[in-house]
Amino acid sequence: MLEKVSKTIKKYSMAENGERILCCLSGGADSVALLLCLMELGFDILACHINHQLRGEESYHDERFCIELCGYYGIPVTVHRIDVNSYCEQHGVSVEQGAREMRYEIFSASGCDKIATAHTLSDCIETALFNFARGTGITGLCSIPPVRDNIIRPLIECSRSEIESFLNEREQPWVTDSTNLTDEYTRNRIRHNIVPQLYEINPSLDKTMNGTFDNLREDMELLNRLSDTLYSEAMRDGGLDCEAVLSADSALSGRVIRGLLEKNGVDPSRDMVLRVKNICREGGKLSVGKDIYAEVKDGSLRIVGAAESLPDIEIKAVSEGEYHFFDKSVHLIVENHSNVHKKITNFDCDYDKIKGVIVIRNRRPGDKLRLGGRDFTSDVKKLLQSRFRSEERRKAVILADDEGVIFVEGYGFAKRVLADSSTKAFLFCKIS
Repeated sequence: MLEKVSKTIKKYSMAENGERILCCLSGGADSVALLLCLMELGFDILACHINHQLRGEESYHDERFCIELCGYYGIPVTVHRIDVNSYCEQHGVSVEQGAREMRYEIFSASGCDKIATAHTLSDCIETALFNFARGTGITGLCSIPPVRDNIIRPLIECSRSEIESFLNEREQPWVTDSTNLTDEYTRNRIRHNIVPQLYEINPSLDKTMNGTFDNLREDMELLNRLSDTLYSEAMRDGGLDCEAVLSADSALSGRVIRGLLEKNGVDPSRDMVLRVKNICREGGKLSVGKDIYAEVKDGSLRIVGAAESLPDIEIKAVSEGEYHFFDKSVHLIVENHSNVHKKITNFDCDYDKIKGVIVIRNRRPGDKLRLGGRDFTSDVKKLLQSRFRSEERRKAVILADDEGVIFVEGYGFAKRVLADSSTKAFLFCKIS
């Protein structure tokens, strides 16, 4: 299996010598095998274990196992304990989604060149079946991508049985998440009930499905290249030339329309894409979101009223007071310690910790901050996606100083400027 992993890394250009790789380590068989493979292949690795604190003592047992495992092999490891339930309650998301969002925020803040997750060929098969059951296109059938940005999956061509054999040969134990043993979750039902039936039909399911995924990914890459070219050629002054779109093959025209909608903050369904294509033929205007419309004028398809099209706004707040930001009022209030009689929270800033002039603005690409109570840096874009509807994200209030973002609406101030027991001057930001 080690040779297969090495070939997979080269096949997809996952990592180069000299790059540091973060190994996402849960303690389960897949992640333990990933750790050993990367170590034996000579990569510079840092392990990262996240304790979701969802399974009582079992969660802490897994944490101890990972620490001891990395200590045995001399691999540096960072451990993060996160409060998933509070995060999900605060952001209105499921436990699965909330845990994933928190994990990837931590991973992205690691400073490593690549992030290696332990997704396997077995995971790909289960995910493809899950997507197929819900309804999907070629992207969903391609399942989990081997590489996405700086996230790599070296085990993507290895089956779960190969991984367990690899570990057993080395007499290397692992831990088992008890939630994986029940049929409470849809993916578990697929794993326990459907996949075994497919192996009975085709004992070589691993090999044939791996080849199928390769074929589908090649087809998808071709379609993406062709649709990107069509998008560039059809774009005229911010709108798509309807004639150019409609004269193209249906598989490409749909992708181009979907791309325009997504670039303007809309998450389109297949039905929405078809309806937008229809107004390209007949003209007119179509609602695609709250106060967001697809409109055809003079043969050009445009998205109007989209929040993502709002301009960049920057207001220098040289003193306390009220500032108008889009349709909001931002109140900056400075009070001395003797006037404050309340418990200090993430919405209380130490005015003296601010560097330079405060700027009131909307989000910029690459914005990050570390919030109070978190030991990792958060991507502001992801924070806004969790809290605000797409049409409101560009209007979310951001405060920044000379060193970067210090405040995000709905979340509070950055850890580096939070008030504490020694604070002399408090800054409060109120938005109405």
